[in-house]
Amino acid sequence: MNISSSPAPVREVTLLAPCYNEEAVLPSYYERVRALAAAHPDRSFHFLFVNDGSTDGTAKILDDLAARDPRVQVIHLAANRGHQIALTAGLDAAVGDLVVILDADLQDPPEVVSTMIEKADEGFDVIHAQRRQRTGETWFKLFTAAIFYRMMKYLATRAWIADCGDFRALSRRAVDALRRYREPHRFMRGLALELGFRQCIITYDRAARAAGETKYPLRKMVALALDAALGFSTVPIRAIIWLSLLLWCVSLPYLGWALYGKLVLHRTVQGWTSIVMLIVFFAGVQLFCLGVIGLYVARIFEQGQRRPLYTVMETRNLPPPSPGCHV
Repeated sequence: MNISSSPAPVREVTLLAPCYNEEAVLPSYYERVRALAAAHPDRSFHFLFVNDGSTDGTAKILDDLAARDPRVQVIHLAANRGHQIALTAGLDAAVGDLVVILDADLQDPPEVVSTMIEKADEGFDVIHAQRRQRTGETWFKLFTAAIFYRMMKYLATRAWIADCGDFRALSRRAVDALRRYREPHRFMRGLALELGFRQCIITYDRAARAAGETKYPLRKMVALALDAALGFSTVPIRAIIWLSLLLWCVSLPYLGWALYGKLVLHRTVQGWTSIVMLIVFFAGVQLFCLGVIGLYVARIFEQGQRRPLYTVMETRNLPPPSPGCHV
């Protein structure tokens, strides 16, 4: 893509990392991002952490880092709100010219940020990091991820980037635009595509998790996939219409055959078992369709409640929150 204007170079970079029970990896992460900052002496860095209601020693480690290094900024959420909401809280507080989202588990190498900064200097507003390899992942995780990205390729209303998670960089104007999206069921990688602006893709090799356990078990992966499918596609609703038409067309010949046997041949249609099977089948299809519609209606209901996405309990090296601060 040709960039016609001459963008201002990035002077201030915020590295945003949501944290939930990451005490085992935080010291290593901090050393890696500190080395990254030292490699760019002409730019200022902020290390922004969002403590998403951790129950281990994460909060104490973050507070200790903030006390030693003023570049470390910490947001302590009052309760665990999930990875996507924690990212939202961080984006709301980030002040850098460029905000880079990366996980604290070091699967997303901080060194890749240097390439992102170069792309931002060229004028790109959204820089997506696409995985070439995924070291340390189980076959089940790789298999389900492949299904998810291929599914979204056909369901999403916009072009989808396969094998691209939340590791990306956003310019200041992209962050400001993203802050306006306040739906409770959030899928940040989809919202980033929705923004528009100047976007590009860089590739990298994802490393194995440095320590600790994954924060995306099967249950959360399924929930994230539902948020993606229902939040960025109306295909399920349209599929119900086509499915109902298909079943109606299939049932017409069966109805005609039953009427012919009753009115012309003067005999009742044999096959009680087949009738029961058809009743059960159609009842199951109807319940499934009602369930899909219900999921969309439930999201409308929760959106209409306008509840805050998160509540900030405390901050470090950031303006203190007002009593009961929530957004």
